[in-house]
Amino acid sequence: MIGERKSERAATSQLCAKAITVAIALSIGMVTSAISGDLVQERQYLRVNIGGKDVRLEALFVKRADARGRLPIVFFNHGRPAYREMTLDQSLTVNDPGINLLADMARRGWLAVAIHRRGYGLSDGPAQADSSCAADAFMAWMNADADDIEASIGVVAKRPDADPTRMIAVGGSAGGAASVALGARNLPGLAAVVNIAGGEHWAGCAAVRESIPVDFRNLGARSHTPNLWLFAKNDLNHPPDQIEVMRSSFAGAGADLKLVLLEPIGEDGHTGMYSIVGRTQWLVELDSFLRAHNLPTWPISNVDVVLQKLQWPQSLRAYVQAYLAAPGEKALARTPGKQNASYQSALTLDDARKLALDACQRKGEPCVIVMEDDRWTGSL
Repeated sequence: MIGERKSERAATSQLCAKAITVAIALSIGMVTSAISGDLVQERQYLRVNIGGKDVRLEALFVKRADARGRLPIVFFNHGRPAYREMTLDQSLTVNDPGINLLADMARRGWLAVAIHRRGYGLSDGPAQADSSCAADAFMAWMNADADDIEASIGVVAKRPDADPTRMIAVGGSAGGAASVALGARNLPGLAAVVNIAGGEHWAGCAAVRESIPVDFRNLGARSHTPNLWLFAKNDLNHPPDQIEVMRSSFAGAGADLKLVLLEPIGEDGHTGMYSIVGRTQWLVELDSFLRAHNLPTWPISNVDVVLQKLQWPQSLRAYVQAYLAAPGEKALARTPGKQNASYQSALTLDDARKLALDACQRKGEPCVIVMEDDRWTGSL
């Protein structure tokens, strides 16, 4: 990013540089495997054409193991690493903090897709060059990344398990900015854009600072796609005053935008958005946004189902709803026949089980696991 401080960029790269890219044609090297019991992942390479050149791109697809038919598609678009030479070090791993949103979305009924852009991970290159400090540099970079996402839609839409009439683009950091640019193209079937801590970074570049209101005003004037923007108040890349400039310019030009400013997350809310604490905060906002636009997420009726299985009163409804909305991997432990319970989220299901049991048993009573992610595992 233009003028981005190296320490911030290094931290950002560990969490935000993960996947989505381009194309038109043929997939090769497909590998399908189970993950987390309830999900399956598929790794493959896509043979695509970008700007008249054939490129091989690394891709990861995640969906529920019991999914049938055509699924709505969520494209996850990654950010940029701190240093250009780090692009080859990126990997597509579901349990990585920067990409485990794929599992969260797959459990909400989506075909979750991540594709490494050119030059990242095992994809062919080269990666896009760093932008210079110029008024048009950032917008050109955002549009180039949006070109990659748009091209990828054509290939994924041809899958027998994909429904191209129901798509959303989700991006983190630089990928969030690219997703906003994509949304301004009003592609058929693109129902929403979710921008997680993404925008133009102005530190050290006065030209970019001056171009931000112009760029976002132009994007907002063209965009007819509903946008959800999620930022933490302590985002070191995008302080509140810059977020307000982007918001007012984009929405003021007529765009459909909901901005959510979350309470501070860790030392840097920019990188903290992908932590379990961060996802716990904003997944609730995402669910609300999806429901408001008649897009899939977990059914609210599941709260009553779980309450009935636990034999708990309606007064504990908020607790159950918080569990169902929480990021995975997660587990719920309870003392049989009592209202003593605890749930925990972790990077692995084994860790989530252990943490939930330890927390539940602090009162000195035996506990058992009754839910793993969104699956009931207890006795009826």
